[in-house]
Amino acid sequence: MLRFWIREKFFSVAKYCVSPFISFEVEFEEGISKKDLSNPKTIYALPNKSVSELVALDKYTNKQNIASPIESFEETNLPRFIRLIPPKFDIGAQKIKRFLPENLPEILSLEDEKIILIPVSLYWGMHPDKQKSFFKIVFSQSWAVSGSFKKFFRVLLHGRSLVIKFNRPLTLSELKDKERTAEESSRLVSRYLRAIFRKTKKAAIGPDISHRRTLVRSLSRDKVVREEIKAQSNGDLKKKRRLNKKAFKYANEICSDINYPIVRNLQRGLGWFWNKRYDGIHLRNLDKIKSIADDNSLVYVPCHRSHIDYLALSYILLEKGLMLPHIAAGNNLNLPILGRIGKGGGAFFMRRSFRDNKLYSLIFFQYFRRLLQRGSSIKYFPEGGRSRSGFSLQAKPGLLSMTIRSFASLSNEKVKLIPTYIGYEKIIEGNSYLSELLGKEKKRENFLDLFKTIKDFGNFLGNAYINFGEPIDLKDFLEQEVALKDYRINSPLDRPIWLKKATHRLGIEVMKGINKSSVITTSSLFSLSLLTETTQTLDTKIISKRIELFIDLLKRNQNFKDVWLTEDSPEKIITKTEELGLVTSQLIGGERVFRPTRNEAALLSFYQNNISHFFLLYSLVCLSLKYVEELSEKEVLRLTNLVYPFLQSDFYLPWTNEQVGKVIVNNLKILIELGLVVKKDKDLLTKPEKDSKEYRDFLALSNISEPSIKRFYIVMSTLWKEETDILELQDKCEAIANKLQEIEGWLYTEFSDASKFKSFITKLLDDRYIKENTNNMLSASRITKRVQKEFKQFFNQEFMNEVNKLNL
Repeated sequence: MLRFWIREKFFSVAKYCVSPFISFEVEFEEGISKKDLSNPKTIYALPNKSVSELVALDKYTNKQNIASPIESFEETNLPRFIRLIPPKFDIGAQKIKRFLPENLPEILSLEDEKIILIPVSLYWGMHPDKQKSFFKIVFSQSWAVSGSFKKFFRVLLHGRSLVIKFNRPLTLSELKDKERTAEESSRLVSRYLRAIFRKTKKAAIGPDISHRRTLVRSLSRDKVVREEIKAQSNGDLKKKRRLNKKAFKYANEICSDINYPIVRNLQRGLGWFWNKRYDGIHLRNLDKIKSIADDNSLVYVPCHRSHIDYLALSYILLEKGLMLPHIAAGNNLNLPILGRIGKGGGAFFMRRSFRDNKLYSLIFFQYFRRLLQRGSSIKYFPEGGRSRSGFSLQAKPGLLSMTIRSFASLSNEKVKLIPTYIGYEKIIEGNSYLSELLGKEKKRENFLDLFKTIKDFGNFLGNAYINFGEPIDLKDFLEQEVALKDYRINSPLDRPIWLKKATHRLGIEVMKGINKSSVITTSSLFSLSLLTETTQTLDTKIISKRIELFIDLLKRNQNFKDVWLTEDSPEKIITKTEELGLVTSQLIGGERVFRPTRNEAALLSFYQNNISHFFLLYSLVCLSLKYVEELSEKEVLRLTNLVYPFLQSDFYLPWTNEQVGKVIVNNLKILIELGLVVKKDKDLLTKPEKDSKEYRDFLALSNISEPSIKRFYIVMSTLWKEETDILELQDKCEAIANKLQEIEGWLYTEFSDASKFKSFITKLLDDRYIKENTNNMLSASRITKRVQKEFKQFFNQEFMNEVNKLNL
């Protein structure tokens, strides 16, 4: 009784001193709510022996008017909490000594079947916006063991930046075994609680990375690596020593070196950037990611449009209490000082190509595999480099293949890929993309390019967006794709026959997920509305109505009910695009008119291309009617279905050839409702009257897909004429496109990005629309020859004559 009285008085004094410094946010894991805390049989489990954490929990329970952890449990003198006690090294016995959690044996001896145990995690300093000094950052949450000194400063500096998380409750009756003693049961419960706290802490701040040196050594001495060194040295001891040094060098070069003070300082600086230069980062579907973060290794696979994509996702994950991902970055970014900061912020560097360097390849694979094995989050850009055109590029197979092989070599790991869209109302590299959008050769990426964009930092940049797509469960994907339960591999050298196809399919699914998550921003809506006008000239009234039309087309379509659409009005969209400096209006006859220069049109096309895939089927329907007087409904549907497969994989549209028929019917119905397609007697369809607003909108819609259909026709008309190799084909097609740009006044941005053109050819090869013989010569397949005549309905005669003339 005396002990209880002393403890209560001591706690009252501590509470009086500490409580004023503490305020908090509260989170609940899935499977628990505030209601569970009102259970009279509740016991709280805390991860540390910390008075300040007990005070924080007591403060919350008093606020909610529920049982405090310091109160006695029912009729006993036992408090309503247990605390884990850290192990100590026993010098005499030369081993680690573990202790039973405080109060646990006594609580277990109560033999009460209804007692529930609620693990409570507490994180100090999880809000970097409140951390204004390096000193504060040093005392924020980490894996290092905290002594009294550090705990004191943690409360002082981070007491108002505390997160209390209640984890799923446990029933003690489920954990106890009647055949075990109270001490044995206590050890079992203790192990279970340690595992829970490790998992939740890892999800919040990342795994314990304090043993990097050990990791580097173990990678360089890995069994598979040693075997490769032995094989390469072939008994030569000097060569073996040289290869051992090289292996250590590779491992040290690759491994990230996460440093939490660096991370927190970067986070603070980035907070200023995103909230002062941009109007913040807007998020969607974060809860979906939080719900799976505890039980899965997450591999974030975002699109790549800007250098600052590297910073956006890592910043927001830390801000929202999720694990800092390890970021795959090109070795060209591993510069003095900057490389050290990058590694401290989670980057691991990789060479652009290491297919011919077997030793490097093995070490990199083993590192990647261990990240997944430890439950670390990983981030890499599946497209490789940045898209300069605004279109989604084809996923590169390298890291996707490594993800599959790493997962297939593990036993019971859970891995989910998260397609992620990162978008901006204005990208800081806009002007540097101009030359490539206008058709000049792409320059190799360099980190120093980022500094060339600093002059744009002082301008208005608008909003940034991150939208998390539907997670792809790697186990489910492989079981479905490989059609085998046993897809496991035993060695990093294994390349099963199904790997290439599975990697290709995974890349497509990832890019589909990204495109499906695209955000309809103000700049993309404005660009689409202006550039699809045949003259690319509109006054504010007409462009406002055009923007309303595109918004209406999205809202009426059930397939797009979850699309993230800007809430700005058409008037605000127009004003904001001008404020962003993307286009300048002119005053003509008292009206504000937008007539973009060639450079402005090229830059606006980047934003248009971000969202054009949402309107592609609407456009194909309109295009099928553009150059004919009328067609039957059946014929319109047939023609649209006919050309869809040629564009589906290029725009990563989600519907299969079998599914798309119903979607086209629904799109046609919406177009008829809006008067953009006119239905006559006997199921005949035609265009609106030529002098009407609807006809102008009809033309604008048809112009979305027309450049893509023209691109297909330009490529195929070249191959219908003669066999050619891929480089000659590209040169011919670019020459034709450039000539057509001069004649028509349209920018063919789909030809300006060489990587986009190459991926288009690759897809045509994969889908067997193009054949390649043993001499690497390309030719058109029979199926394309059969539709050659049908395609002519999508173009006017002048275009076809010009293409045929240029192909001579």
